[in-house]
Amino acid sequence: MKRAEKYIERNDLKDATHLEVAVYYNKGGANFYGTVSPRGYYLAVKPVTKNGMMIGHVLFSGQSRFLFDAKRFSSKQFDRAVEMAKEYEEELIAAVVEANKPA
Repeated sequence: MKRAEKYIERNDLKDATHLEVAVYYNKGGANFYGTVSPRGYYLAVKPVTKNGMMIGHVLFSGQSRFLFDAKRFSSKQFDRAVEMAKEYEEELIAAVVEANKPA
């Protein structure tokens, strides 16, 4: 399955050098928090540290937004999700930056 992601370099984050912005399809089901995630397309923003080819993730510090439900993955729907994600991208980036500011 496709996953559209980009990295935005930031120097105002605690324990991270970049933000990863990704659009992806999730099959849904039970998750780590004991709830059920709906099946569909998501936008996620999380802080990461890039060092050459290595990428380190800062656990439990990102945010995601459910875009729309879909019974299965399709390229056409994925393209729609990428376009829809542009609407919410800045909002999620601002929330993640605010939550990960240095003390």
